[in-house]
Amino acid sequence: MTFSNVNITRRLAAGLALATAGLAAWACAEQSAVPGGERVYVANQSSASVSVIDAASGDVIHTVDVTALGFDMNSRPHHTAPDPDGEHWYVSLIGGGNVLRFNSDFELVAQAPFETPGLLSFDPAANLLYVGRSMMAVTPPQRIGAIDPADMSIEELDVFFARPHALMADAEGNRVFSASLVENSVAVVDGESGILELAMVDGPPHTLVQFALSPDGAHLVATTQLTGKLLVFDAASPDLALVAEVEVGTQPWHPVFAPDGAHVYFGAKDDDEIVEVETAGWTVSRRLSGEGIVEPHGSAVTADGRFLFVSNRNLKGTYTPMTDVENNADVGTVVKIDLETFEVVQIIEVGAYPAGISIGPAG
Repeated sequence: MTFSNVNITRRLAAGLALATAGLAAWACAEQSAVPGGERVYVANQSSASVSVIDAASGDVIHTVDVTALGFDMNSRPHHTAPDPDGEHWYVSLIGGGNVLRFNSDFELVAQAPFETPGLLSFDPAANLLYVGRSMMAVTPPQRIGAIDPADMSIEELDVFFARPHALMADAEGNRVFSASLVENSVAVVDGESGILELAMVDGPPHTLVQFALSPDGAHLVATTQLTGKLLVFDAASPDLALVAEVEVGTQPWHPVFAPDGAHVYFGAKDDDEIVEVETAGWTVSRRLSGEGIVEPHGSAVTADGRFLFVSNRNLKGTYTPMTDVENNADVGTVVKIDLETFEVVQIIEVGAYPAGISIGPAG
């Protein structure tokens, strides 16, 4: 492996800074971690793998290669979700046409066939895993899926619009939200009856990417690919009344709320920035860029609200990996951010094109 003197200096300086911050972060995480710790599950879409990260240390503790399970390199793992108790976790395979269930020892225990699965959202109250359709699917069925983890049986629920993508379960309300990529439509599906209500969103075509629901269930937020906004809805109103629109940057991607509901976090993918929006006035409060933040995609926050993990595609290859590779884009990153200082404390290298991520107890 060879580096220029400039690159060596840059790496040493960055490494010392990250190491110092990382030690402090580790000490804090050890004091406040949930019993048994937490794991971050990262779907590496172009390397047909899932990286499993210990949230406290930032170490990649396991990599699941789905080609070893009979799927090919075009299986495209896209999103992950853990069970509430951490005993099992799931990954959607866009090209593999399945949602896979693993136990906490990383063993494949079951799978559910589903055409071009995309985003996942677990409803702990109903004990159902909801699954949407991939953004890569041009003409998928106009239905989302509800999977029973006990036997991985799946029921498809009609949403009656093209390309359902954004997805979020509301456990308290026993409902699930789904949105179209090609029209400003949001479906609110009753989890028990399957009855659907459609809400229309004003404005030009937004292309709603993904939802997040506030911890108190009061607000549903959605990021928009085409208009660069965070849309804020009154989750309690039957028609999902729009209460705020926040200009946030170019192609905001997967949002996540802090556990106390005070902030929402997400990456502005084409700006190579991570954005913080404070919810008291729905305004952008902080932005973060720097090494390792390249085309941010998925977001997850630790249970104590101290750390944010964001996956970064690095398809542009502007992040240079620590190891010598032929193509920088073959290595993606997950950045670990201290939310008190809003600084990157670790850059974690994973597979190619890390996309959706989730976090949960280690089980």
